[in-house]
Amino acid sequence: MPDVRYCMKLLLFDTALDGHHTDYLTHLIEYWQLQPIKGELYVVTPQGLAAQFSSEITRSYRIKFVELTVAETTKITEASMVGRSFAAWSLYVKYAEKLRPDHALLMYFDVFQLGLWLGKKSPCPVSGIYFRPNFSQKIDTNWKEELSLFRKKFILSRALLNPAFATLFSLDKSAVPAIKNITKQRSVLPLSDPVKHYDLASGQVEAQKQALGIADFRKVFLLFGYLDERKGIEPVLDAVAMLTREDSQQVTLLLAGPIGNEFRPIVEAKIASLNTNAQIICHFQNLIGGEIQTFFAISDYVLTLYRKHVGMSSVVIRAALSQKPLISSDFGYLGNLVQSQHLGITLDSESPDAIREAFRQALRGEINFDRRAAEKLANENTARTFAEQILVGVNR
Repeated sequence: MPDVRYCMKLLLFDTALDGHHTDYLTHLIEYWQLQPIKGELYVVTPQGLAAQFSSEITRSYRIKFVELTVAETTKITEASMVGRSFAAWSLYVKYAEKLRPDHALLMYFDVFQLGLWLGKKSPCPVSGIYFRPNFSQKIDTNWKEELSLFRKKFILSRALLNPAFATLFSLDKSAVPAIKNITKQRSVLPLSDPVKHYDLASGQVEAQKQALGIADFRKVFLLFGYLDERKGIEPVLDAVAMLTREDSQQVTLLLAGPIGNEFRPIVEAKIASLNTNAQIICHFQNLIGGEIQTFFAISDYVLTLYRKHVGMSSVVIRAALSQKPLISSDFGYLGNLVQSQHLGITLDSESPDAIREAFRQALRGEINFDRRAAEKLANENTARTFAEQILVGVNR
């Protein structure tokens, strides 16, 4: 285990708390609290994060929560794509100048790149977590996509020339060599995508299954996360509608997670129009902690049929942790990982025919799944590993 008991004043900076943002911050905060780290951790985020922690953490002299004002976060969310980068970076600089940390970590580096390149000077060394490097995979593209990739590479190379920039952590581990080649930045490190394990009480899984009304003879296909058009829900529903009567009677499609107000009526109308014997359960709620693990435990297969998804997905890690095979998009790093590690089946996520065939293979038990590879992947992507990689990386 690496020694991360460094004496420093570290600033974590994030402008959003949805999805992975809160999870990643939580892993670092909890690790800092539990370990004998001689230093102060400043956590600057939108309002509401501190309320999710125990008084032991919020009152700790080693951990300080600082809340952005509503006006500050609104200025970022209402800005254009370009304006958002400069606004987010300027806000970071404002708080870094005020708090004077020894080092700062941008929790979502992708947003800050233009500001890092052309914005104000950072008062301290700064590192970042890179979520969406989509230029390392061999993917057929048209000229517009090629132009977009060129622009993305160019901006990244400019941003990392900032003399204050220290370490870039990439959640897409396969992209590290490509990033180094593009930017000539030596300190580019692979980063685990963390998932926290929760122990489930005896009978908890069966109780949840009964509460949802899922019969034992049905196979449960879980589509989890923030539910929007990028998750590939509509092609999945089309595929379910194409199943035979006999096959559909064995299927439960479980949609679990928050959904946007504009997209929800579209999904509900499509479900209402289907003529199928499949059971479709819509659990449009935000799940946290052990609730998440319960939903993975009751599933038989997990769907990651995202539309041209870039980078990694924590859903893959959660599925591996729960020993559940994936029915996945064949696109990019995600598709390559699932295929190469035999974590399930990959296919064209835009094709209802291909998805239907994957459902049929699942019902017949014909999907290849390597349990040892899944266990290894889960062990490599724990919350502890994530926190240690970050703290070692910023102290290089």
